[in-house]
Amino acid sequence: MSDLTAKLDSEQLVLMQTMAGPFLENGRWPVWHHVAAEMDRKGLDAERLIKSLPVVGSTAIGGRSYGLAWYDRNTIADDSRPTLTVAAGLHLKQLEDVFGAWLIQVVHYLIKRQLDAPSSPNQVQRNFVEASEIAEKFPTMSNAYLAVLPEIFRHEPPLARGSQGYYSAPNGLQTWRYELHRELLKLKGVTSLADYVSRVVELVEEDERALEAVLAGIRGNQSAEVPPVISPVIDPPQYVNEDLIKELEAKQGQTRLSPDKLLQLMRELNACFRDGHAYACHALVRAIIDHVPPILGQKSFQTTASNYAWPTEADRKYAKKLLEFKNQADDVMHRQIRTSRGVITMHDVPMPSYINALLRVCIDQL
Repeated sequence: MSDLTAKLDSEQLVLMQTMAGPFLENGRWPVWHHVAAEMDRKGLDAERLIKSLPVVGSTAIGGRSYGLAWYDRNTIADDSRPTLTVAAGLHLKQLEDVFGAWLIQVVHYLIKRQLDAPSSPNQVQRNFVEASEIAEKFPTMSNAYLAVLPEIFRHEPPLARGSQGYYSAPNGLQTWRYELHRELLKLKGVTSLADYVSRVVELVEEDERALEAVLAGIRGNQSAEVPPVISPVIDPPQYVNEDLIKELEAKQGQTRLSPDKLLQLMRELNACFRDGHAYACHALVRAIIDHVPPILGQKSFQTTASNYAWPTEADRKYAKKLLEFKNQADDVMHRQIRTSRGVITMHDVPMPSYINALLRVCIDQL
């Protein structure tokens, strides 16, 4: 288990400073090609260094982890934008100033709004905080910081669930909103950046222990530390976000296009992901990306990825990743039997964030 507060070596700090520089200047993390080139000029291996940064939790598919950086652990593409998390503020003073006081104040406000949010005895009531509300509540917050809050939320385990990303307001300007949820309450009492990181680590480690206990029970090899009668109950690993499935279910009978097949594909994908069926996951992801283009006014996923006006640059890049995946899925489904063994595993399934981002946009359009 890594310690996120442990002192970093000088090369790790150089990598983090190289990544942080453009973000502090313009609010966007640099593309990996730039980071790698800058590190090459210093005689340093960027990929080795980012993978050496401490991480807590499980980095396996379906696991929950948290570290100083977020990136695709399988392949760091040149055009990807790995990010530093709030925990990186414990090591870089310039990031501490950005991630520290303002973030804690916003978290406290979100907790208050969650506790004050109305609820209904008859249905789930979704409550949101708009960017304009945060701007009004914190008038001295810079517009640049306000604009990047969703990007910060997206890579923080207790905050990621409510991140809705960006969308175009009626005036044509990009804005965002955040969905309130009960997991925010786990951050009550956090008063500093160090407190926040410590609490996130606790939550991730709790999840990992619970998962290990369940797996030990399944293997029939429970340890003495796990009571034989009482087993923690945790949600099974998800590929498609369960909230997206529930939201789409609520739209049944209210949309021009029927979501029935899409719902079933999403449920079957989660079931196959949970059970480790790599070939079925490939086929189902392929089926989903071929099924949804009419929702976005397109005839094929190729034109969808290339021509659709995606809400954010991240959404566009996720769509491109899924388009690239189609070749791999075609290979999985159509390659004929041969003498050698197949090499496809669950690690070859695309990142869940890609399909969840696509489904988020599709559901918004229904």
